[in-house]
This record gives sequence, structure tokens and C-alpha cells, in this order.
Amino acid sequence: MSILRLTLAAFVFVVLHVAERRWTLRRFVNRGLRRVGVNLAIGAISFAAVAAIYGTIVLGAVAWAARHDVGLIRWLGAPPAIATVLGVVLLDYTLWCWHWLNHRVGVLWRFHAAHHADLDLDTSTALRFHPGELVLSVPFRATQVVVLGVAAGPLVLWETLVLLFIMFHHSNLRLPRRIEDALGLFVITPRIHGIHHSRRPTELHSNFGTLASLWDRLHGMRVSNVDQSSIEIGLPAQSGQTLGLGASLAVPLHREAPTR
Repeated sequence: MSILRLTLAAFVFVVLHVAERRWTLRRFVNRGLRRVGVNLAIGAISFAAVAAIYGTIVLGAVAWAARHDVGLIRWLGAPPAIATVLGVVLLDYTLWCWHWLNHRVGVLWRFHAAHHADLDLDTSTALRFHPGELVLSVPFRATQVVVLGVAAGPLVLWETLVLLFIMFHHSNLRLPRRIEDALGLFVITPRIHGIHHSRRPTELHSNFGTLASLWDRLHGMRVSNVDQSSIEIGLPAQSGQTLGLGASLAVPLHREAPTR
């Protein structure tokens, strides 16, 4: 990640972290910084694990596809601006598919469950992805860029948007309802993603979008009419004890396959 992207992400993180404690959407179970520190530590470990293989696998796949003129967008012969928009849209849709798979395939769910095992949902939860989950996502990302024919520029743009948006919609930020509803016509908002982190299975296994809200609507998997005060964040049957770093990383060893 470039210094510019890292600086932008850090700035957005701090702004959202401060704002969500001033204008809170859901009551915090644990407002302390220890849980935030655990999430940041998991994020740092996961980032290091992915950084070790990302260049070789994903950027290598981008270069290979470009050399061999492979991929849907290249075959369409779209001009650069259209190719960029198509790249962002199609990467976002295929990420929706990957997220859905993480909730349906047992081995993927074991790792993804570590993300849902946070008993609060805030900006730091956006970084709480198990290193195993992110390492498993790297071959999928390589497949995305080859099949879709996404160039390096649109890929970097999309990944930057993903990082900023996941911090936004994981935040515990209470927006004016009219603004949130208007935004929700196009993108994933904190209220909608909060439902996805509910312990109730029918809510947990819904609202898979990252950037666009369109995909959940198309697949009939958008759930919105849930009172935020009724949402209990976490996994079904999870205890009320906040997990430390070791216990969070050990979640894949204990978590059963997903159920609806």
C-alpha cells in the first residue's frame, strides 16, 4: 500500500473513530480501547500476511492477463474511462459473490467468523479480518483480475474505495435518517451493515454488499427493516466475553459451519 493510500486510510479511520463516539448508532458493549487494539493488531498481522504474497500472485496475474490480452473488459475493447468504471463495478459484484461464499462454505466461514466475533461493530472492526481469510482471498482476487481483464489502475482505485467504504459502513456512526436512506439507495451504510453483524442468522446471512447496494437488491438478500436497538452484535450462541488477540485468531479452530 502506498504512503498516500495509507495516510488517507489513517485519516478516515481517525475521523470515523471520533465521530462514532460522538454520534453513536448502537449502544457500545465495550467502549474501551483494548478491543480496538485487538482489532488493529489482527489487521496488522493480516496486512503483513497478504503483503508477502500479493505482489507475486495478484499483480503477477494482472501483468499476465495484460500480456496475453485476457479478460472480459479487454475483449469488449472499452475505452480507458469506461474500462475503469466497468472494472470497479465488476470487481465489486464479484466481491459480493466472495462474501456470500464466505457465509456458505464451511472452511471459508471458519475464518470469516473471526470477523463477526467482535461484540461491537465500529470502524476498527473493518480491519478485523483473520489472516487466513485474507490469504485465501488472494487467489480469488487473482482470478477476478484475469477473468474480468482489470488493469492495475482500476484495481488500485477499487481497492482504495473498498478500504474507505468498509471503514464507513462498519462504523457505529449515526447519520441523520434522511441522509442515510438517500445514501442507502446507492451504497452500503452503517445501519444496513449493522444488520449483517447481527447474531440472528436470517440477518447475519444477508446484506453482503461492499460498495453498491444494488447487488443485495438484485439477489433478494437485502434486509433493512430492523430496529438498531434490537441488534445484538456477534455470532449466534457466542458468549458475552470480548475476545483477545489469541482467542480471535483461534476462532477458525472452533467455529462450526454456517447455518441459516
